[in-house]
Amino acid sequence: MKKFLEEHDVPRKALAILMAIALWIVVVVNNESVLRENIISNIPVIYKNMDLLEEDFALRIIEGQNQKVSVRVSGPYAALSSLRADDIQVSVDVSKFTKPGTYTINTSDGSSDYSLRILGNQAQSINPPEIASPVSFQVVVDTIMTKEIPIAVQLEGKAPSGYLYEEPVVDQEHVTVTGPESVVSRIKKAVAIIPEEDSDELKKTTTVLASFTFLGEHNEEIDNTHLACTPNELSVTIPVYVMAKLPLTVDLVNSETLTKDSVSVQIEPAQLLVYGGDSIITNLTELELGKIELGTVDPNAPPKVIPIPLPAGVTRAPGQPAAAKVTIKPVGLSTREFPVSNIELQNTGTDTNLTATLATNSITVRIQADTASLAKLTADRIKAKVVVNADERGVGTFTVPVEIQTEDLPKFTVLNPEQTVVEVEIKQNSAHNTVEEN
Repeated sequence: MKKFLEEHDVPRKALAILMAIALWIVVVVNNESVLRENIISNIPVIYKNMDLLEEDFALRIIEGQNQKVSVRVSGPYAALSSLRADDIQVSVDVSKFTKPGTYTINTSDGSSDYSLRILGNQAQSINPPEIASPVSFQVVVDTIMTKEIPIAVQLEGKAPSGYLYEEPVVDQEHVTVTGPESVVSRIKKAVAIIPEEDSDELKKTTTVLASFTFLGEHNEEIDNTHLACTPNELSVTIPVYVMAKLPLTVDLVNSETLTKDSVSVQIEPAQLLVYGGDSIITNLTELELGKIELGTVDPNAPPKVIPIPLPAGVTRAPGQPAAAKVTIKPVGLSTREFPVSNIELQNTGTDTNLTATLATNSITVRIQADTASLAKLTADRIKAKVVVNADERGVGTFTVPVEIQTEDLPKFTVLNPEQTVVEVEIKQNSAHNTVEEN
């Protein structure tokens, strides 16, 4: 191999070729009479007089504002090698756009629709440039309008176990939007989105700043590129509450025959799911429905429906009932009804000219007592006693309550006191009337 290189003088020939190439490059680069051509891409189009477009005609460009072109340039190699996209300016005067519509910009050489120039000193050595592509492009202009858009809030995060998020509250009901009529007219609502990372695992009421998305009639998202909003962020408060399941209770008031230990109480539901502030919920152990007099309990009556009272600051969770059903049954007691005709009337008045008589012959009494004793009781062993003062009542017919008595029951309860009443008629003696007439 070495012998071959020496015989053919390869190193010297290679060196001669490299020197020739270097000389040629030096000559070409420094020879301004040798022209080269280049295409520079991604040159943005500049729109002039945009302020006049909005101020004088209430118009705005909604399509074509990001248009870019490729420019063909020619000139000496040295000049072209340092030419960049920033050194070329392509501009369009929008002052001629006086109405909404689509305008076509012709980019052919000699067109008056645009202006093309090389910036700086490089323009002296470079030939006039021309747009290589596209051959034309379009600019869409629309009328500017302002509209108030209602605001909704979308909370993407979920409350942790044992907590509840209520409906978020925004600091205002509308947002003002300004932009092209074709875009603004499609907007039906602005949705402030609280992302999961801002709302997940919150354990106290929190206020956050939220951006919003514009939606159309069918909840399609509207491009907000050309829109100006006031405000551009919303203050959203997320109310966070503690949840708790609290047992429902009643306060039983003993009667002569019934005590708290002699009855069974069933409350439906047994618990109520509620929520409220942490300081309130943590201090609650139960929800009391109120007092129930055991003397008024009728074991044969349907369950008593009682509204569930809630302390201030406590709210029932969604789906929870507003009232509870309370069933109270005596343990070891039973109930029977008896017709009572043994009614004793006692007039405690002293006026001998007034006479009181019964207008009721029989009443029905419902008695509750221990099962064994009540089973042996008969109606003839029950007496009703009526006490009336004719002097105080005067002449007339009166409804008077009765007292039920029986020696066969040591303890019992009358369950229908409102029905154990009789009619008493008080009359003046006819003899007394005659004396007064004489």
